[in-house]
Amino acid sequence: MSRADLSLIPESPPADTVRGDRVKDMKQGFAITDSDRRLIRDNAYFIREALFSCMTEAQVECSVAFARFLNRFGLNSENYWLFLRLIIANNSWVIDELLHEREPRLLFSTIRPERDLVEAAFQALYSRHPEELYPKALVALLGIVENAYFDPDDGYKVRKLSIMDINALGKFLLKGEPQEHPQNRLVLEILDRMTHLNEYFQEPEKSVLSKHAFNVRYAYFDSTRDLVDAIPHPLLVHVPDFGKVAPEEDYADLVTRRRERKRDAAGRFVREAAAPAEGALPAEPAPVAVAPPAAPEPGRGGRTAAPAPRKKRKPKA
Repeated sequence: MSRADLSLIPESPPADTVRGDRVKDMKQGFAITDSDRRLIRDNAYFIREALFSCMTEAQVECSVAFARFLNRFGLNSENYWLFLRLIIANNSWVIDELLHEREPRLLFSTIRPERDLVEAAFQALYSRHPEELYPKALVALLGIVENAYFDPDDGYKVRKLSIMDINALGKFLLKGEPQEHPQNRLVLEILDRMTHLNEYFQEPEKSVLSKHAFNVRYAYFDSTRDLVDAIPHPLLVHVPDFGKVAPEEDYADLVTRRRERKRDAAGRFVREAAAPAEGALPAEPAPVAVAPPAAPEPGRGGRTAAPAPRKKRKPKA
């Protein structure tokens, strides 16, 4: 992971999310002691390399295990930066474990889109070429932008847009795919919101941004134009992510099997029937009990009813 990605996450969480002295009131078994803080601070480099670098198999395994812990713990206003940091790592194994049974587009929907969060999302979008971002990571980042600029004028107050921000969104449009493609539909919806930027609080700068968002959309829909007519060519170069690192095979098999197992309402694994041993004969089916034939119905007085006599046919004349 490059050092440029480190600037996407603030060095300390917002003041209103720090628990501060409340930790002291917790039981000693769950509180963070001064020695723990010092240990984490002194070894911050090794912890960061283990959790966020994803450059070696061992690092990916550490990151996958941490992502699983976060997924089970849940996202809140105190740990959402950890979720975003793992999203930015752009490793498919880590992101699949982090978003297990979660909708990527709604991952940060419960977090208020403050300026730092929206800025980090745009920087992550701008720092990756098309096809380089893992699709689930792209959708999660676009969800932050969509939530922030659902009302474009209100979003503009939180964080001002720029031409390069709109280009960073438009470069993920797939010109050869239909409008119904999930990625195209999401990007086009966000750009459509930005075309209404100058409706309520009119400013010359907003008008320029609104027209550029319209031009990017028009370059997609117009069959006689291409995206390069509205977006600089270097941003549209497709560079696949060749640096994806997978965990070792035994660990990968464990993670895959774990995702396929069913869980109950409490999140615990459901006990499954043991599979028959290899080479064992299948169990014979249990014999089906056959009911004895029903006894004839008794007539009056408990006796068996005699069959009715057959009528004699009259001879023909």
